[in-house]
Amino acid sequence: MIQNKINSTQFFDEGFMPQEQFPREFSLSFTEVGNDVKNELRVVLNNERQLGDVINDNSYINDFYRYHDIFHYTFATLLGWSPCARAMMKRKRKSNELLDRIEDGARAIITEEAVSMVIFNEAKRKKFFANTSNVSRTTLRIIKEMTENFEVKIRTTKEWEFAILKAYEIFRLLTKNNGGIVHFNAINREIRYSLN
Repeated sequence: MIQNKINSTQFFDEGFMPQEQFPREFSLSFTEVGNDVKNELRVVLNNERQLGDVINDNSYINDFYRYHDIFHYTFATLLGWSPCARAMMKRKRKSNELLDRIEDGARAIITEEAVSMVIFNEAKRKKFFANTSNVSRTTLRIIKEMTENFEVKIRTTKEWEFAILKAYEIFRLLTKNNGGIVHFNAINREIRYSLN
């Protein structure tokens, strides 16, 4: 299990109205809804509402990329940053036009999706980080360069590495069990998996 060596999260949305903040505690259910030909996944927040679209791997092979939203919600919980999760949860900071446009806007979302793909490409080569406790320095450097224009630039490579390895710890459990429930606690910096 990945150990949490970071004591607290600086919440970039601390001074905003609750509806513009990431929830500090929440659960997501990841449920397979497709078949062997078209593997699809639905993500539901707190057993109440679906987040985003039903997604598939968008790949010729079943590589489980449909589970990649776990990265976004892990980044939101452990780094305090995820423009993708903020958009899917409808928690954009619309009361601040500048932050809404830049930090929560399309460019930030595209950047995070690209970061996820860079990490995923390394992870596939390393059995989704099953037998390693580090992410390559090259990948971490690329992430820092890609995010240098956003608020998350204050996060260290160690913080990124911790978030990535935790996300993949949960990713491996989700793919092994064809889904499950993930509990997120940003206050205690904990992410737990359960089958139901």
